[in-house]
Amino acid sequence: MQEKEEQLRRMLTEVMTQKGQRGGIHTLQATFGCETQGNNTGGFWRLGYDGQDFLTFDQKSQTWKVSVPSAHSSKTFWERHGPSVDQVQTFLNDICPDRLQRYSIYLENQLMDTGSPNMTVTSKVHELGKITLTCWAFNLNPAVATLAWLQHGKPAQQHTFGPGTILPSGDGTYQSWVSVWVLPGQEPQFTCRLRHRSKNIEVPTLLEHQARKTGGATSSVSALVASAFPAVLVFLGRA
Repeated sequence: MQEKEEQLRRMLTEVMTQKGQRGGIHTLQATFGCETQGNNTGGFWRLGYDGQDFLTFDQKSQTWKVSVPSAHSSKTFWERHGPSVDQVQTFLNDICPDRLQRYSIYLENQLMDTGSPNMTVTSKVHELGKITLTCWAFNLNPAVATLAWLQHGKPAQQHTFGPGTILPSGDGTYQSWVSVWVLPGQEPQFTCRLRHRSKNIEVPTLLEHQARKTGGATSSVSALVASAFPAVLVFLGRA
């Protein structure tokens, strides 16, 4: 990666010189990786300048293709100072698919029954008198779930916020949370509902009843880890 960083820095300087840019904020980004669909695996390697692709490696012809006419000079420079065709082909055809396969096996091994989800509800009182109720769901596996607040048994659409996604916990399970603004005294009107594995789990805002409702709720809040091993292995380099 250090070698690729140096290649990008050289390329960035060259592109800025060709465009007559002596200052300002400019970005050169290399995106390379592989993806698999069924038994087919394909690789990709692209370079973009200031958010626009301008060089793409074509595996059939084993050459770099320009996306914009003005990139021909940059293409010549990259072919001299960037990775060789053999290095690119080795990565796209061998190294990346091998890593992707290992990650896929790892994920399959993690898709085991980890038990029932753990849920908890926390509350926070703000200076203006409003209260934030937050529902946390942990130990989710697989990562397909819906977490929502209900008011009087119906979905509470207003004043509800959260990540909107299921996030990895780092141990092979997943987690999520959703919050809602309420007024003092409204707490008993709200219930948190988790839909997971075709089942519904509901947790009231009365914290003392939580453990009995969930069969093992936890009062601790784990850190949300924004990293995962997706089905597409992508390496990003930015100079």
